Amino acid sequence: WEHFEIDGCHYLVVANYANDSSVSVDSQIYRWAGASFAEFQRIPTYGASAWEHFEIDGAHYLVVANSYDGSSQSIDSQIFRWTGSAFSELQRIPTHGAHDWEHFEID
Repeated sequence: WEHFEIDGCHYLVVANYANDSSVSVDSQIYRWAGASFAEFQRIPTYGASAWEHFEIDGAHYLVVANSYDGSSQSIDSQIFRWTGSAFSELQRIPTHGAHDWEHFEID
């Protein structure tokens, strides 16, 4: 799980690795609805193991570590950008069995 906040709204995103029959499953973003979190958006993922939220110059991003597509660990992980109303895929990065992401800055 990863918690983040955009414009005063609280969100949680969960990395779903697999269901009973496949590693090609949606991961969900939940938004705080006043008394509980409600599903906000589904994103197709492949053996997802972690999400990381980060911000660059006021823009919000989510990156997912996809680790396995059912036949190979050589699979793209994805970066999503906040559009103002949802997250949209921005970029794919080749990874091999990815298990985590970390955002950092260098001065």
